[in-house]
Amino acid sequence: MLALAKPKFWNHKITLFNQAVNEAGIVVPWIFSQKECSEFWLGVDNNSSSVGNRPRGYSGKDSTIVELLQDFWTPYVPKSDAILELGCNCGANLRWLQQLGYCHLNGLEINPSAIEQMKASFPELYKKINLFEGNMGDLLPPIASNSMDVVFTMGVAMHIHPAQNKLFAEMVRISRKYVCTIEPETANSNYVFARNYRRVFEKYGCAQLRATRINADVCADPAYWGCTVRFLKKNKLL
Repeated sequence: MLALAKPKFWNHKITLFNQAVNEAGIVVPWIFSQKECSEFWLGVDNNSSSVGNRPRGYSGKDSTIVELLQDFWTPYVPKSDAILELGCNCGANLRWLQQLGYCHLNGLEINPSAIEQMKASFPELYKKINLFEGNMGDLLPPIASNSMDVVFTMGVAMHIHPAQNKLFAEMVRISRKYVCTIEPETANSNYVFARNYRRVFEKYGCAQLRATRINADVCADPAYWGCTVRFLKKNKLL
């Protein structure tokens, strides 16, 4: 029993270490630089070796995870709320929200290939949403405080470089009411940064309303198994 327990014990310790380092904004030498992270995401296209991030493939995702998102934030988020997705890729999540009746949708995306895919795959979405095109670090600060009701990420906050932790404060500043994340909080690599997003956002005056870890019983899409959904309320102005 002791031999079986050791790997799990040390994996937990390593996860806690990675989360602490990333949440503190410490840039360790074995991760990508901030510039390398940006260049990686700028370079992803439909011929990219990063198959799971190709915009054309992302455009075909089904509604499963977005239906979970809607169920999770109901009844707090009415369909008239202004919603901003950070790292929206080609807009597949926003397209499903649009299909579900949400009418004030906004997206932010760094990758021009993803935006071109949005035009091709979801032309009606592209015409109707407010789209911010470029780097999150450049685009979030000019957005007016309390101008969005909900700011959410789905597999994107995990790529925010530790040197850019101030962007979490920007997310809270922009939000009028809520922040929501669907992120893998324990995964860590040279461009994936483990964090506990409850701690991250409570630091900036949010209070968690709901949270759950996704497994097969929660969501049928295996791409999100192991992720944690967190829905937090903004409690004070920044």
